[in-house]
Amino acid sequence: MTMTRLAILTLLAVSLGGCKRTAPAGTTGAAPDAQPFVVRFSDPGNAGIFAYAKREGILERELAKVNATIAWIPAAGAFSANFEAMNSGAMNASGGAISPIIGALSHNLQFKIYAIADPSGAARSGIISPAGSAIRTVQDLVGKRVAVNLAAKGDYVLLKALANAGIPAAQVERLPIQPPDAAAAFATGKIDAWSTFGTFFSTAIKHGAHVLAVERDLQSDDVSVLAANVAVLQKNPAAFQVILRVSGELTALAHQSPEKFENVFTDKGPTALSGEELRLATEETRVVPAYRIPTASDRTRIRNVAQIFFDNRSIDRKISVDDIVFDVGGGAVTQTAKL
Repeated sequence: MTMTRLAILTLLAVSLGGCKRTAPAGTTGAAPDAQPFVVRFSDPGNAGIFAYAKREGILERELAKVNATIAWIPAAGAFSANFEAMNSGAMNASGGAISPIIGALSHNLQFKIYAIADPSGAARSGIISPAGSAIRTVQDLVGKRVAVNLAAKGDYVLLKALANAGIPAAQVERLPIQPPDAAAAFATGKIDAWSTFGTFFSTAIKHGAHVLAVERDLQSDDVSVLAANVAVLQKNPAAFQVILRVSGELTALAHQSPEKFENVFTDKGPTALSGEELRLATEETRVVPAYRIPTASDRTRIRNVAQIFFDNRSIDRKISVDDIVFDVGGGAVTQTAKL
């Protein structure tokens, strides 16, 4: 083991086990009474704080203290593409964004947000057109077909961009296609444009796609969140307090050593980054926002996302913020360890 990795693991051992902190209600003090269950979390892939936690077994150790365990469930790269696994109970917790949680609730999938982050400033979501397309601006989308994952991130980004440009959403045809299928349609020219995110967005750009809009320039309210099935949130809220605390501690570590959180499992193959992509991802990780208990201003963000979906018929009923947010306990740890 290199000295660098030994130092990182030593710091984690201190922050996750030896740091003095006041235990929040429902964590260490309540562990004997916590109901045992398995957090079935969507697999984090090859990058980020949860990929690092998975590799090091951090959540396995910490959740054991509140009578819980964690299983990492293979998942598609979009929250909205995992509804079948969520409905069956195969997956009961995930990272995501505000928009797909609202979309899930509109389809009676009982997931709620228990933690939220500030806008990240990352440039990994937006609207693109194929290489060779004459579509180069948001205004060019009028009368065109744009693929979106309906009532989720892609849909929100398109609606927000159109609203900012003063274009009625009805003037653009939104095609409800999940990102894995939309990638093929985009590559073969079957759609005019695509509103997407993550590796779908960056991969398309690498192959020549034109960027019409980037989410970070849209004053987006659709920030990153942690969410889980309401039944498991109610069963053992202490487990989700632990996940929130560990995420904060690892985010602090990521700010110091962002390179440790890229290519976590492999530096080869389709999930690995290299060159300029790796450099950009590392710089974004250096300033990635930490999750926290939702505040009053966060609730306003959530309300705004729900409203734009209802106004544009992405969802067929109004959903209140109280139906979207779950309080895992006012005493949940939100501070990060001083590494």
